[in-house]
Parts: sequence; C-alpha cells; structure tokens
Amino acid sequence: MKPKPILIDTDTGVDDAMALVLAFNSPELSVKAITTVAGNIDVAKCTRNVERILDLLNVQDRPIVAEGARRPLRLPLLRASEVHGKDGLGDVPEYLPRSRKSKHPRAVETILRCCDLYGSRLTIVAIGPLTNLALAWKKNPRVMRKVGRIVTMGGALRVQGNTGPVAEFNYFVDPDAAHMVLNSGISVTVIPLDVTHQAVVMRKEMEYRARRRTGRVALAILKFTEAYMKYHLDTLGFNGGYLHDPMAVGVAINPGLVKTRNVHVDVESRGTYTRGMTVTDLQEHLDSSQTTVDVAVAVDRERFLKLFHDRLWK
Repeated sequence: MKPKPILIDTDTGVDDAMALVLAFNSPELSVKAITTVAGNIDVAKCTRNVERILDLLNVQDRPIVAEGARRPLRLPLLRASEVHGKDGLGDVPEYLPRSRKSKHPRAVETILRCCDLYGSRLTIVAIGPLTNLALAWKKNPRVMRKVGRIVTMGGALRVQGNTGPVAEFNYFVDPDAAHMVLNSGISVTVIPLDVTHQAVVMRKEMEYRARRRTGRVALAILKFTEAYMKYHLDTLGFNGGYLHDPMAVGVAINPGLVKTRNVHVDVESRGTYTRGMTVTDLQEHLDSSQTTVDVAVAVDRERFLKLFHDRLWK
C-alpha cells in the first residue's frame, strides 16, 4: 500500500515536535508539506523549529516548509512559552541542530496547492490554531473541498479546558478560525482534550527508553521534553506530559485508534468568559441542515501508546 500523503500544519512546540518525529518514522505516511502558524510561539520560531527537527532526523526527501499566519484572524496572539520554552523546544539549543536561514513559501498557497495536487488522498493534520486553514478556505473553498480529511487537535467537550476553564489552547488562540473550519462542510476529525488527556507519558519512561538508544535523536527528545514535563509537575502534580499532537498524527496513521461521534460543533468566539469553548450535543440530536464533524470520544490508549513509543524511539 502506498503511503498516505499528508500536510502537517503546526505551531511547533514540544508535543508538535514529537508529532513530527512520529510522522516521519511512520511508513504509512508521506509528509508532503509542513506549514507553520503562530500559536505556542511566534511563527518565525515555529518555522525554524520545523527545520531543526528535519535536520535532527536527517530527512533526505524534505517536504515543503511554508510559513503562515503571524496572528489569529481577529484577536491578539496568545503564546504558551511558559509551557514550551522561549524557543518552543525547551530552550536546549545545544542538543538540536542550529537553525538554517532560508526563504519559505506561503502557507495558504502551499495548502491549496497540496489540496489541488493530491485531492481526496490528502490528509491535513492540524496541530496548532486553525488560522492557516481558515485563510485557505476563505481564499478558495472550491479547492479546499478536494481534501480527503482534516484531523485537528483541539477542543474540550466534557472536560475542563487547558486555557481557562472551558477552552483548549488551539481553539482559544483563534476561535474564529476553528469555527470556520468546523462549519465548512469538509470532512473533519476533531481530537479534543477528552481523549488526549487519557494519553500521558511519564518522565521516568522517557528516561528509560532514551537510555536504550544511544543516538543524538533520542537524547534530543529527552532534553527538549524536560521543561515541558516539569511544567506539568509544577502545575498539575505529575512529572510527565500529554501527547496532544502525537495523537492527531496517530489517528492519521490509524483512524481506528479512536471512537468518534458525528455531531455538529460550534466554537464560541465572542463570549467574555467562554472564548474558544466547543459547544456540541453528543446525544446526536442533529438538524439535517447543520454541518457535522467526527469528534473523538474514546481512544484505545494502550494501542496508541505502543504506536507512539515504537515509532518515537526508532
């Protein structure tokens, strides 16, 4: 079977980087392009981090790397440097390749070109705010409709948010873009905190697995995840990290890892206290006129974690 062509849209922080490693170590996928968007850090740093990960992995058949939106559609940018470090990758530059200076095409044009070229075979894995996809949709919805599926990490349905009480970070940063994409009519799978919070990797396990590998990739992964996991220790009481973005890549590899419900989802963009909140009726009381998306409501945790570790530490 031929590898599935994918485009990854990312605000390259720590869990994004692990997601990229997972994608490039998975023979089921062929990464054709990576587009960057402001979110965890400024977009120029996101682009630099993509190049650093590609160099770390010594990717020979390099995908297109395109730079995208510097800010959300309407709101000021909220960053998460306290989680991912000032550089987005744990502030350990000595363990990662030096960034290269190069020109990058624009993300929106790259997204549209890939949709046009690969059509229904293409999966877009969106692991940051959905600003680039919303801008591509606004520019050319006809071409965007050609994409096979968008897998987006975002939202919180029945669990507390990680950016305030009700909102997940990606949809909080640009709720207008999330609302637009989830109501576009494109085939979308949403990977919310409800399932990503079920997949935690502990620091001790990372250290154990890294010790079994002597290469620079394993050492770099161990180092750039250290501050990310300490943040969870300081704020939530466990020395480990959630695998938000790797799970989205996992679902692109194997959709059967999650159980989904097809429902209508709105994203609150104007609420004073509820910005970024995902609002849905999981009882599936559907109005036939409403657009729907597939929302992950359960994950096969053991299968996903096995996939994650088998591929991350190759």
